Amino acid sequence: MATDDDDILTAPVPDPDAEPTAAERAHAKAFAELLDKTLSGRSLPPAMAADDRALLEVATVIRAASGGLELAPAKQRSVIEDALRQAVGGNASTSLSSTPITSARRRRWVPWMIAGASTMVAAAAILMLWLRTPVAEDRVPTAWTSRPADPLIGPIPHSASGDASSRIDYIFADRLEGYRERRLSRGGKP
Repeated sequence: MATDDDDILTAPVPDPDAEPTAAERAHAKAFAELLDKTLSGRSLPPAMAADDRALLEVATVIRAASGGLELAPAKQRSVIEDALRQAVGGNASTSLSSTPITSARRRRWVPWMIAGASTMVAAAAILMLWLRTPVAEDRVPTAWTSRPADPLIGPIPHSASGDASSRIDYIFADRLEGYRERRLSRGGKP
């Protein structure tokens, strides 16, 4: 029968100076064997405690991040050749054998060809912008444009200087009429 003391993650924390119990030693030995199997690539048991599986995953990530995994020289050359092949536009090799890049001439000219093509595209874009013909502008009726309000209002006598609200209403009505005319001429709603 399993007790709460069997789970090392939920059990009470023992005194650091206390000697390990027999159960702790047995659990540590079993976990060390699992860790050795994992890191050497052997198969693990299909059923295992979730806490042990989480600890194994953490140990694997720590080992991989610390650079403890080294590749064989042939595999290192193969990985480097695949990366270089992809850099010059080839496909990565699917086999583990090392195949050197064969065309030294292509390695020398491909970067220059790419740079030349991109320069040509940029020059063509600049010429297109510089030599383009301006778009013909349609003549917009004066009622649709922004314009001074002086012809609508005329000179303001000194006696009517305090009556700005009626002048603003008149200007607003004129602009609204131009807006409606523009909307209706395009087939929009009033």
